[in-house]
Parts: sequence; C-alpha cells; structure tokens
Amino acid sequence: MLLIELQKMESATAKIGTQKRDLPIRMNELDAEFQTLCAAMEGEQEELENLKKLKREKDGLLQKGQETLRKAKERLTEVKTNKEYQSILKEIETIGTKNGQIEDETISLIDQLEEREKVVKAKKEELEGQRRCYEEGKAKMAQELDSLASALEESQTKSDVLKKQVPADMLRKYEQIKNAGRGVAVVPVWKEVCDGCHMHIPPQLYNELQKFKSLITCPNCSRIIYWENRNG
Repeated sequence: MLLIELQKMESATAKIGTQKRDLPIRMNELDAEFQTLCAAMEGEQEELENLKKLKREKDGLLQKGQETLRKAKERLTEVKTNKEYQSILKEIETIGTKNGQIEDETISLIDQLEEREKVVKAKKEELEGQRRCYEEGKAKMAQELDSLASALEESQTKSDVLKKQVPADMLRKYEQIKNAGRGVAVVPVWKEVCDGCHMHIPPQLYNELQKFKSLITCPNCSRIIYWENRNG
C-alpha cells in the first residue's frame, strides 16, 4: 500500500529533520562546555600571573630595603654624636626587621608559585586532551550535519515521488488526517490495538483489516490503519 510507504518515508524524513535541528544545539552545547573549561584555565593562569606579579613587587621592595639598609650603615661612619649613632642603629634594626619579613613573604611566594605552576601545567595538559576531544567531536558533528542534510533531501525527494503515485482522493484523506493535528496519518495495528491511540479496535474490524481489501480508519483516533504481522 502506497500510503504505508509514504507514511514510513515521511516519518523517516521528520526524524532526520529533528536530528538536523537538534545537532546545532548539541554543537553549541559542546562549544559552551569547552569555553567553560578554557575560562577555568584562564582563571588558573591569571592566579599564577598575580603571584608572579606579587613576587616581583616583593623583590623590588626587598631590593629597595637592602639599598636603604646599605645607606644607613654608611651613615654610621659619618655620625658625630652617640645619640645620632644610637638613632641610626635603631633605624638599621627596623629596616633589617622589615627586610626579613619581606624575605619570609618572598620565600612563601616562591613555594606558592612552584605549587601553582605544577597545577597550571597539569591543567594545561588536561585541557589539551579535552581540546582534541572537542575538536574531534565538533568535526564529527559537522560531518554528521552534512550527512543529515543529504539524507533529508533524499528522503524528501522519495516522499514527493510517492505522493505522485498515490491516488488523489487517498492523498487528500491522508493529508487531512495529518493536518488535523495528529501528525501521523497511517499507523499499524497488532493484536487489535492501534499504534496511534493505543486503543482496542472491534474484533470484526480487525478481521477485515487483515484481509486488506479497503481503506480503513481507526474508530477511536480516525487514523488510517493497517494490519502488521509482528510474529516474524
């Protein structure tokens, strides 16, 4: 029966069309997931750069502190009174303490930097692996999208060919049922149950359906029905 073939072909066309519409959404989701990973990597890298910047600042402060300490010690040779001598000694002590604190902070920063560099290196390697998966997945989806476009065109062409072979009155009824909001116009029946509405049809109608002598519609959902032998 041509209507059965037409329905199967149009159902296949609709399925391909759905896949073709959904695939770009999946591609966008893949893009978003990878961009999230890249953003996380950028955050790790930014934290590393901030630590490096802070260390440079500490190095600068320490260098300046050491220069200040050197100058203070030179001034000791120029003092003329004990009071001035004691004052510079106190200043030297204060500068030395401050420099010591900066050195401790710098050592701590060096430890943090080493740890952070290890983390960033590991995450970069991980991201590269994920990048390869992302690019392979994106390429595969793009190829699939091209295949779906070709399959959709081919399926639509076959549907058009079948429509031309269906008698006008049967095609009109088919389109009316499909356009009535039921989507599918032709459905199989097995063991007295309609696949369209999943309701039982009368036994006598089921017997007539198996003889396949005329166009029959389901008394419950009004779809065109046909008997489908599912025993083998």
